[in-house]
Amino acid sequence: MDKLLANAIDSIEVGMEDFREGSERRLVSSVRNVYAGLLLLGKAVLWQESPNGDGSLIYYTRTNKDGTVAVRTGITVNVKDMQDRLADQGITPDWAPLNAIQTYRNDIEHLYSTADPNVVKEQLGRTLPLIQTLMGDQLGIDPQTKFSEECWQALLETKDFFEAMQAACLLTFDDIEWESEDVPFPRTDMHCSDCGSQLIAQRDAGQRNPQHMHLTCRNCGEEPDLEDTLEAALIETTQADSYLAVKDGGRAPLDTCPECMRETFIVDIGKCVLCDFEIEAVCAICGERLDVTDYSPEHPGLCSYHAHAVSKDD
Repeated sequence: MDKLLANAIDSIEVGMEDFREGSERRLVSSVRNVYAGLLLLGKAVLWQESPNGDGSLIYYTRTNKDGTVAVRTGITVNVKDMQDRLADQGITPDWAPLNAIQTYRNDIEHLYSTADPNVVKEQLGRTLPLIQTLMGDQLGIDPQTKFSEECWQALLETKDFFEAMQAACLLTFDDIEWESEDVPFPRTDMHCSDCGSQLIAQRDAGQRNPQHMHLTCRNCGEEPDLEDTLEAALIETTQADSYLAVKDGGRAPLDTCPECMRETFIVDIGKCVLCDFEIEAVCAICGERLDVTDYSPEHPGLCSYHAHAVSKDD
């Protein structure tokens, strides 16, 4: 585990050095290196949680033909499987900074033509709380003692920059009226489709209806499409809950709206937050609670069983 931890620290150090240098190529490198460092920190925690601290949990396994013996393949788990295995050990830190920088890393390699210095600074600024959680809370190591003074100060400065900018953006959504209790309004998960920034604000801070929001990116000035932005943010906000629901045989909090066909139908309120499509609360025949999966345009007030029965009679 010591080598894994050392590699994680080295990657973050190099990434912050790349950021301070500031050229286009080094900015891209900073995102890659800091992401790699966060991933290695997570794997270091997973190594520690392995039986007898042997590191077996960080590897994929291969089962022999008789199905009795699992053999390590030597290939370490990807980010999603790492998060899932840590969750199985009862370790569930806020992975949003890791997920966000992973998405941005992919975007600057395949979508954006350049790495925006402010967006890179924003992404790096989100990482320090996760570093503190993984190193301090899980590994029992004070991260400040392991990083160089220059690296530590850069982490602190980017964190302060992001928090100040984000706070101003979030204030513009304070008056939004949001019905769901299971799915929070995704104010921290919206991002600009043009530059990748998550510094998204409302132009009219007094607007209460989420369907009437006019969004603006405080980094590049573009106005992200409301429908696309809100849908993507809701999917990101509910990602963990949806995974656990499926894993445990429960109901995911978000579904596809039969009317607008977007992933914006919130189950606990029985309503789409983009187009206002609603389903009846209960079946008109049997009184069973209706789910959006029951919905039939021909028989909107019936459960799937009775809709099928009535269709046969027709």
